[in-house]
Amino acid sequence: MSKILVNVALPYANGPIHLGHVAGAYLSSDIFVRFQRMHGNEVMFVSGSDEHGTPATIAADRLHISPKEIADRYHKEHLEAFRNLDIVFDIYTRTTYPEHRDTVAEFFMDFYQKGLLSEHTMVSPFCPTDNRFMPDRYIEGKCPNCGFEEARGDQCDNCGKILDPQELISPRCVLCGTAPEFRETKHMFFRLDKFQDQLIKWLEGKDFWRHSVLSFTRNFIKAGLKERPITRDIEWGVPVPLEGYEHKRIYVWFEALLGYISGARILSERIGRKDYWKEFYFDPEVKMYHFMGKDNIIFHTIIWPAMLMGRGEYNLPYMVVANEFLTFNGKQFSKSRGIGYSVDDILKLASRDYVRYYMSSIMPEGSDADFSLEEFQSRVNGELIDKFGNYIHRMTSFIVNNNLEITSSKARPDDQDREALEFANERIRNYNSYMEKVEQKKAMGEWLELVKYANSYFNNAQPWRLVKTEVDQCISKLYHSLVLAQYCTTMLYPFVPSASEAMMERIGAAKFSERKFTVDLLTMDGSEFSPVKGEPPFEKLSLIKENPNFADLRIGEIKEAREHPNADKLYVLRVSLGDSEIQLVAGLRKHYTAGDLKGRKIVVIANLKPTKLRGELSQGMLLAADDGETVSLLAPIEQDLNAGDMVKIGPYTYNNSGKIDLEKLRTLELKVESSGERVIATASLDGKREEITAGGQGITTHRAVKAGAQVR
Repeated sequence: MSKILVNVALPYANGPIHLGHVAGAYLSSDIFVRFQRMHGNEVMFVSGSDEHGTPATIAADRLHISPKEIADRYHKEHLEAFRNLDIVFDIYTRTTYPEHRDTVAEFFMDFYQKGLLSEHTMVSPFCPTDNRFMPDRYIEGKCPNCGFEEARGDQCDNCGKILDPQELISPRCVLCGTAPEFRETKHMFFRLDKFQDQLIKWLEGKDFWRHSVLSFTRNFIKAGLKERPITRDIEWGVPVPLEGYEHKRIYVWFEALLGYISGARILSERIGRKDYWKEFYFDPEVKMYHFMGKDNIIFHTIIWPAMLMGRGEYNLPYMVVANEFLTFNGKQFSKSRGIGYSVDDILKLASRDYVRYYMSSIMPEGSDADFSLEEFQSRVNGELIDKFGNYIHRMTSFIVNNNLEITSSKARPDDQDREALEFANERIRNYNSYMEKVEQKKAMGEWLELVKYANSYFNNAQPWRLVKTEVDQCISKLYHSLVLAQYCTTMLYPFVPSASEAMMERIGAAKFSERKFTVDLLTMDGSEFSPVKGEPPFEKLSLIKENPNFADLRIGEIKEAREHPNADKLYVLRVSLGDSEIQLVAGLRKHYTAGDLKGRKIVVIANLKPTKLRGELSQGMLLAADDGETVSLLAPIEQDLNAGDMVKIGPYTYNNSGKIDLEKLRTLELKVESSGERVIATASLDGKREEITAGGQGITTHRAVKAGAQVR
């Protein structure tokens, strides 16, 4: 058994928790913790409300109430939101707690005495209308790096660049709109520059981190670390324990990070083990994980480890996990700007099981992901309900209706059964590997592959026939079906815990009698089941009632390309759609070699009526743009998309309306249009031209073609 410390970025207590926060850090960390505990590891899971700093004061100023009232309100709301999503921390603390204030003062004075703090005069924005110095977040303007019009004085939310208010173009006070003056004021600075070499050395061997996190951190350090102000002109926050600083407070970037340690200390006091937290911070065998959104990277890969280095003896982070952004209709989720759904809003539309499932399936691990109600409904109904829930329901209902006793002693595995168990074990090995590396979307893909396989196994076994003539063989097949169901349910548990508990009770897994999921469930030996009958485990989700998209567009991967035996212009292609393969016939021999095609990601219309072209069956159609000079396959911008991933037209995924013919397809008027430096595929749907996307990214062309080229 190993000890693992999981710290999650403290959300600002200035507004509701929205799905962007959930996707950025909180769901991913909860999944990771549940997985580790499933394997018997001892985990300390810490987060809390970041209640100081300008986010709370801005919200308070706008509502004409105190920052404390804002913090009290949203701390309570955040706790409720997390509970409602089955996200359960060991400690969810507050930065207004006296224990936190004491921890911050302890670190501050230790750094001061060690010469890691220095006093400098700096220029800060001063609002002549409000007659006071304004913290950086009270100043907004145009980002000098990307041109975003609402960049903050400390950081641009659009490109992530760290800013100084003086760098903003046309800066303004967020409260009154006045252009600030820049005046001198004294502050203490953290000597971050002293840790440059230590940080570079610490990053050696961190190649298992996500590339985006590691490269961003190294580039930031390479540019040269500078002293960073650790105090600010504000009345709300942790007091500065120095004479002459009575009207200043410790900068929130410094004190909020220490919420991890103060939270661990508070937890230790509550459980009656005062020094328990030290087991996680001073034992070098303990791995410390940090989860946050990508806008929080430098605070956890540079500033936080530098603070721990400065204090001495503390463990440094083992892995820093930063997710990309979740967008809503192409715009970043933002509680301050009212973009997207809060947790409370989405739970009025769907259960926590459905929300966790969909959010896990689109987790923005490698790139930004776009939230879509249409895709939400499609994935939940098509995968969680139709594939998983229906499998459990059909199997358990059949066993109970036929009054069959399914025991391991009656299991007589044949070659098909052994093949099924080996397939399951391979999926589980891959799943475990991905989960350890916090590649949760890939782990969920392994789960889905096993669910599909389990359905095929059950259908091929045909127990409804065997029960009439070969009862013993029927029982053996049903036993192995239950084992596969146990595997599937266990793998799903970290992602969708409440539904998984219900499913484990449904299949009557004896090992679940204590309501615990453990690694033992991933072995067949000794598994016993007493299935129970009930209503279907899930209800279909109905969020979008009218969906005009009749085209089943998917990402395909060409596995093989061979010349058509009876046509000089045609290829016969074998194309993977993830859980199945189809054959396509395409007129590409004048434009691509067979070698060019193999392994390429393409866009496929999978519900085109099958037809024979010169004697070879074509079960769909790939999409290519033709401008009269160049023919180019359509392709996803992000090549790491998987075969079988859904492709949307505007906000719509396929509406499951059935097969279509070429005449119906032509009504989409597919073509490519100019979009910045690229051309982007579009379609006409319900009289409106919509962009074609996959994974939140536009569909473009493999080769350069002229805007306006027709897609066929």
